Order: sequence, then C-alpha cells, then structure tokens
Amino acid sequence: MRRLLCELLRERNYDVVAVETAEDALRAHLETRFGLMLVDWTLPGMSGLDLCRAVRAREGGEDVVILVITGRNRAEDLNQVLDAGASDYLAKPIDAEILGTRLLIAERTIRDSARRTTEREDMQSRLVFADRMASVGTLAAGVAHELNNPLMYVLSNLHLTREELEVPNDGGWIDRAKQQIDEAIHGAVRMQNIVRDLKTFSRVDDEQRGNVDVRGVLESSINMCWNQIRHRATLKRDIAQTPLIEVNESRLGQVFLNLLINAAQAMPEEGIDKNLITVRTYTDSDGWAIIEVIDNGTGIAPETRGHIFDPFFTTKGIAEGTGLGLSICRNIIQSAGGSIDAESEVDRGTTFRVKLPPSTRTYIPLMTRAPPMVHAGARARVVVIDDEPLVGRSIQRALRHHDVQVFLNGKEAIEALCAGEPCDVVFCDLMMPGVSGMEVFATVAQRRPEIASRFVFITGGAFTPQAREFLKQTPLVCLEKPFEIHQIRDLVRERAEPAVG
Repeated sequence: MRRLLCELLRERNYDVVAVETAEDALRAHLETRFGLMLVDWTLPGMSGLDLCRAVRAREGGEDVVILVITGRNRAEDLNQVLDAGASDYLAKPIDAEILGTRLLIAERTIRDSARRTTEREDMQSRLVFADRMASVGTLAAGVAHELNNPLMYVLSNLHLTREELEVPNDGGWIDRAKQQIDEAIHGAVRMQNIVRDLKTFSRVDDEQRGNVDVRGVLESSINMCWNQIRHRATLKRDIAQTPLIEVNESRLGQVFLNLLINAAQAMPEEGIDKNLITVRTYTDSDGWAIIEVIDNGTGIAPETRGHIFDPFFTTKGIAEGTGLGLSICRNIIQSAGGSIDAESEVDRGTTFRVKLPPSTRTYIPLMTRAPPMVHAGARARVVVIDDEPLVGRSIQRALRHHDVQVFLNGKEAIEALCAGEPCDVVFCDLMMPGVSGMEVFATVAQRRPEIASRFVFITGGAFTPQAREFLKQTPLVCLEKPFEIHQIRDLVRERAEPAVG
C-alpha cells in the first residue's frame, strides 16, 4: 500500500516521505513540515487519528491537509475521522481516480492556505508598523518640543554670530563667536540624534535582522519618549552589558517604546517626585539578555492581568490606545525566540520582563580593497550630484583643497561623466527628482564601468522600496545625511590619486 501510494504521488511530481509509524511521521513533520499527509487509521503504537490530533495541536498544524486511509465506512467511523481533525478520508481499496480527485482538492486547499498565510503575515506586518507609527504619533508633541529647544539656540547663536561678523564691537567678539558656533553645533548634533531615533522607529524593513545591542535600542527608545517620562516620573537607569541579540532593530525599539509609554501612563499625575520608572538590563545565568521596565504606578488589577497580551484588550479610552501594543510586543519578542511577562500588584507597580537569547550569528567583516597610497598634498577630482544646492555647496567648501564639480540634477551628471569627466570620487544623492541617483549609477556603470566603484551614495532617507532594495544589494559606501565633514574628507583622501610632481 505504501509503495503504491508513493508511486501515484510521484507521478504527480510530489516530494514523498514514507514512514511506517505515526511516531516516525510526527518526527519527520517536525523536521520538515509537510503540506499533505496520507495517514492510515490503524498503525502500530500511535493511531492515525492520534497523529491527526498531534499535528493539529502544533503551530501551523491547521494548514496541513490530512487524508485518513481506512477500511471502515460506517457514519460514526467517518465522524471520528473528522472529529480528530482530518481534512478528508480515503476508503480502502484505494481507487486511483478517487485519489486523484482528493489530491486536486488538497492542492487547491494548500494553495488557498498559502495565500491566507501570506495575507495574514502582510496584515500582521501592517499592524506592527501602524502601531509603531501610532506610538510615534502619541509622542509627536514631545518630539517637536525636543527639536524646538535646540533649534531655538542654534538659530539664535547663528544670528548673533552673523551680527558680530558684520559689526565687531570689541576685541572679545571672536571668543563670543566661537562659543556661539560651538553651542550651535551642539544643538545641531542634538537634533541629529533625535532624527536618527525617529528614523530607527520608522523603518519598514521589518524582516531584516542583525546583531543588535539592546542597550543602544533602549537608549533610543528613552530619548523618543523622554518628554513624556520626565513630566510624569523620575527615570533610573541600571544598565549592564548584555549579549548581542539577533533581531530587527526597529521592532525591538517598538517593544521598548510601548513598555516605557505604558509605564509613564501608569503613573498618577500628582506626586511626580515619588513616581519612579526603572529600566534594567543584565545577563542571566543561561546567557540570555534580560530587559526590565519597572514602575511604581497604579498596577494591574488581578482580573485583567491575564488579558493584557490579548489583541485589542485595553483599559484605556478609545483616544488613548487600540489594545494592540502589548500583543504586538509579545509577537515581536516571540519571533526573536524570546519571551515577555509581567508581574504586578495594585497600587504598588508593574514589572515587564523581556528575555532574549544571545545571537548565534557570526560577525564577518566585509573584505574591502585597500585604498591607494596617498602622498601628502594629493589633490582629488571630485564630482558631487545633489538636487539641493546648499548641500552641494557645503561639500564643495569642505573639500576646497580638491577640484570639486557640482551637478544639481542626474541628467547633467550623466552627460558629463559619460563624456569622459575625470574623477576620483563621485558623491551621488540617492533620491533626486527626475533622474535618481540609482539611475545615474546604472547608466554610468554601463558606459564607464571603470568609475562605477568610485561612487559614494549620500541620502537623507531611502523611503521607496526600490531605494531600500538598492542599498541592501550594493557593496558601495552610503553616507546618511547629515554626515560629518571628516567622513567625506577621509573618503576623498583614501581614494585620491597621488599628486603629480
């Protein structure tokens, strides 16, 4: 019987695994999940119906098509087959045409199941992203406040410095101008960090994982909701080293952001000096990373404690939450192989504890070609392509000791480069109207392949799927705006040809 079924299935181009017992079938299924199982009712040891129940009880078991083979044909027997979770049955002796019909139905079911799984995963991904954006939206006023403070003294100091330059009043104006510029730089760096944290949470590459230091993600999350925390409680950090975790950085940040916002909202608005939120990280005896967010707020009532991770369960008003936050947090942590739980006492506070396994991914540094030897005074030929004139002008000023040519659109840059424009480095904006940086690179790489490796991409954000995929695939350097002056100077110095003479 087993050989006959294998032959019939292989004739339909099925990959077939044949075993003698239900126990062997279950082990094989756990190693390589099957889409279709043909199971005899009567087997030595575990029965075929017990195997149905075991498969259905496991994650993804509802998507497996199970056909039970049986010589019984009473109505109550067939009901037993269906009650055990089988999709259908085949009566002995097996008729090849009937088997073919059952297999056609099974194939359709498997295709529909795959489509539903894809749609479900897509919906879950959209819900995760929507919840992340809702969290950022909740903090929008606080983020605006955090940006406006440094923006205020950046603009003020720059205006004052401009006045000093136009009408120097006394001998101390240079020192004042230096101090004002230093403070403006400090404010700009502070804004740069806020934007960097925002970009971390707005990324949509939800399936891209890497080795992540949870401490850096936790700090970014704190920065994101700092304005909300500091007006509700005192924050205490107890941050110890943890192993690197293989996880998506933006999703992990979403977990921490949710936990921190919940902790802040659990605090009574009065008695702020007594309200305390503690964030703690450490490594447990098994080598796992542990992250705890602890508050001494109102706590969670016993009757609701068991439902806090349920989708759409919330004790907040409609305007304050959807009830998806903690459910999504649990899914994110579980998909990374970890766990999240909560301990709480009414009027004493709550502790959320996240456990994540250490990464097993080995870091392999990229092998790069050694830069050419550069003699002192080497002068490079640099091409800058950016549709923002002030960006091009700032790079030109930073590289004033080199020969720099700036193009404000991709079309002009292609014409010049493909006409033989000499260059050692090409700084090319990735996202430009009309002809994008990706199109510039593709055209130049085709017509002048010898200079393709000299491209350095610069971007304020890859916000299209095409751009994200391009950056994922290209081995070339990409600098995120705003970048440091020394970064472009170092790149040019590494790639410059030795000075003539």
